[in-house]
Amino acid sequence: MLCVAALFAVVCALFAGGSFDRLGQGGYTPGTTEAERADRVLARQFAVPTDDLVLLIRTPGSTDEPRTRTAGAAFTERVAHLRGVRRVASYWTTGDPALRSHDGRSALAVVELRGSESDRVRTAGRIVPQLTGGQGVLEVSATGLAWGRYEAVQQSRFDLVRSELIAAPLVLLVLVAAYGSLVATLVPMVIGLLSVAGGLAALRLLSQFMEVSAFAANITTALSFGLAVDYGLFLVARYRESRAAGLAERSAIAETVRTAGRTVLFSALTVALALGALLLLPMPFLRSLACAGITVVALSAAAALGVVPALLAVLGPHLDRGDLWRVMRRGNRRRAGAASAESPGWRRVGLAVARRPVLIGGGCCLLLAAMALPFGHATFGLVDERTLPASASSHGTADRVTADFAHSPDRGLKLVLTPPARTERTPDTAVTDYALRLSRLPGVTDVHASSGVYRAGRRIAPPTRASDAYRARDAALLTLTAPQAPGSPAAERLVTAVRALPAPGSVLVGGPVALSVDATQAMARALPTAGLAMLISTFVLLLLFTRSLLLPVKALLVGLLSLTASFGAIVLVFQDHHATWLVGDFTPTGTLETSIPPLLFCIAFGLSVDYELLLLSRVREHYLAHGDNRAAVVFGLARTGRLVTASALVVAVSMGALVLSGITSLKILGFGLALAVLVDATLVRGILVPAAMCLAGRANWWFPSITRRRSGDPAGAGE
Repeated sequence: MLCVAALFAVVCALFAGGSFDRLGQGGYTPGTTEAERADRVLARQFAVPTDDLVLLIRTPGSTDEPRTRTAGAAFTERVAHLRGVRRVASYWTTGDPALRSHDGRSALAVVELRGSESDRVRTAGRIVPQLTGGQGVLEVSATGLAWGRYEAVQQSRFDLVRSELIAAPLVLLVLVAAYGSLVATLVPMVIGLLSVAGGLAALRLLSQFMEVSAFAANITTALSFGLAVDYGLFLVARYRESRAAGLAERSAIAETVRTAGRTVLFSALTVALALGALLLLPMPFLRSLACAGITVVALSAAAALGVVPALLAVLGPHLDRGDLWRVMRRGNRRRAGAASAESPGWRRVGLAVARRPVLIGGGCCLLLAAMALPFGHATFGLVDERTLPASASSHGTADRVTADFAHSPDRGLKLVLTPPARTERTPDTAVTDYALRLSRLPGVTDVHASSGVYRAGRRIAPPTRASDAYRARDAALLTLTAPQAPGSPAAERLVTAVRALPAPGSVLVGGPVALSVDATQAMARALPTAGLAMLISTFVLLLLFTRSLLLPVKALLVGLLSLTASFGAIVLVFQDHHATWLVGDFTPTGTLETSIPPLLFCIAFGLSVDYELLLLSRVREHYLAHGDNRAAVVFGLARTGRLVTASALVVAVSMGALVLSGITSLKILGFGLALAVLVDATLVRGILVPAAMCLAGRANWWFPSITRRRSGDPAGAGE
C-alpha cells in the first residue's frame, strides 16, 4: 500500500505540473441575467465596445494638440488590429467627451475582446504588456475587468506558494505540540502532502471537462491539506489510545479503523454534501469549486483510510521516538499513548457545564448572537479591481480614471431597446423622449443617446461621431452615466428605478452596475433551495451516524448559530472596516463579494459538523457502555478536547494562511474559515453542545424501538 501511495504521489506531482495554466478565469456571473443578455445584444448589434480593457493614455500636453491627436489615432488603430481584439474606441476616434479627462491631459481607449471570459482574460494577459508603458509620446496604463482578473490570477499563484510555505511549518509545530513525537507527527503530514498532490492533479483532470476557476487551487489546496492532516490526527490519536489500553499492534490498527475510521468516513461525507450544495447555485465559479472540493475531500479521506493503517503497521512501534517533551515529563512518567488520554482542563470544563447547563449554555448563545448582529446589515456585490492590492496596475489605474474623468466605464447603465415602439411619433422621437425621462431620475448624471446628451430633463449636447454607434437596424442604445459604484445600495435603487420607468418598447438594462444587482438577486433566489438541500442531506447523514432524532437537529441549529457569528465578524472587519489589523491591508469597498459567503458557509458548516461527529462518537461509545448521559458527555469532551483543539488549529492555520493573500476575497475566506473553526472548537463544541446534551438527557438517544433493539442501545430498554 505504501509503494502504491508513493507511486500515486509521484504520478500526481508530474501530472499536476502546469495545471495552473489550464484553469479558467471566469464564471463569476450567472450567465442568464438580464444584464448579461443586454451585453450580448450590445456586442452583437452595436459598435460600442464593452470595457474588457480600459487603457488610460496620458499625453505630454493637451489631448487635442495635432501631434497628440495623430499619435492617439495611430495607437487606437494599432490596438484594433491585435489578435483577440473585437473593437476599440478612443477619444481620438469617436470625439466622445466622456473619454477625455477633466484637465484635458488624459484620454481613454475602451477595448472589447473576443471569446469567452477565460479567453478574454488570457488575451488581456498577452496584449497589455505590449500596450502599456511608453508608447511614443503617450504613456499608457491598463485597467478593466479582463486585466484585473488576469492580475488576480497571477497574484493567486504567488499567494498559493507563500501560504503553503507558511502553513506547513506552523501545522508541523501544532502537531509536534499535540503529539510530542516527530515520528507520530510524520503520519498526518505525509497524508496532508499526498492529498495536496492528488488535489492539484484532480484540478487539472477536472479542467479537461469543465472550466475550473484558478482560485480553486488556493482554496482546495488549503482545504485538502487541513482535512487530510485532521483525519491523520484522528486516526493516530485513536491508535495510541488503543495501544495504551493494552491492545496488540494489529488489533489496535483494526480498532482504529473501526472507530475513528468510521468517524473520518462520515466526516468526509458531511463536508462533501455541504460542498455539493454549491452545485445548486447559479455561479459557474462556485460549481467548479464544488466539484474540485468534493474531489479533494474524497482524496483526503481515501488517503487517511488507505495509507494511515499501512503507515501505522510500519511506524507503530516507533511512534514515540523523537519525543521532544521527554525532558519535561521526567518525574511524571506516562505510558505511551498518553497524548490521546483525557484532558484534565477539558474535563473540568465538562463538569462545570454539566452542573450549570442553562447558565453557561445560555451565556454562550447570547455571545454568539451578539457576534452575529453585524451580519444583519451586510451588502453584496461583484468582485472588481479593488479586490487586488493597491499596488496592482489595474487597481491604481481604475482609481485614476475615477478621479480624473467625469464618467468611469465601470459605472452607469447600458440600455438596449429592442425594438423601438411603433407609435405615431418616429422611433427617434420616442427614444429621445425616453432619454429625457431617464435623465430626470434621481442619481442620474447624463444620458447618452443617438440624438445627443441629456441631463435633468434637457439636451445639453448635440450628437457626435460616437452617436452613430447608438443606432442599429432593429434596436437603439442609451448609456446612462451615474456615480454609484457597483454593489452599493444606491446602485441597486437606480437599477430598480430605471427598470420601473415605462419604455418605448422592450428594454434590457445592462452594464456592470446592473450585472452586480442581477447576480446578487440570482444568488438570493437560489440560496434557499441550496441551503435546504444541504440541511436535509446532512440531517440524514447525522441520523445514520448518531442513531438519534434529536442530535442531528441540534447539530444543525448549533452549526447555523456559530456560522452567523463568524459572518458577523466578517462584516465588521471587511465591510465596516474595523479591526483591520487582524487581516492586513486591503481596499474597503463597503460590500462583500457575492460568491464568498455561500462558499464560506458550505465549507465551514461541513467542518463544524466534522468536529461534532468526533465528539458525538466518543459520547455515544460511553453512553452505550454505561447508560449515563451526563457522564458520557463529560467523558467525550475530556477525551476529545486536546485532539479537537489541535485539529482546529491545524485547519485554522491551513485556511487562515489565505489571510496573507493580496486578494481581498481570499482574505475574507481565510479569515472567516479560521474564525469559524476556532469558535466551533471552543465555544460551540466545548460549551454549547455539551450544555444542550446535558439538558436533553436521555432524549438525546431517542430513536424508533426497532432500530434500538437491533443496535443494542441500553436506552432503548426504557423507551
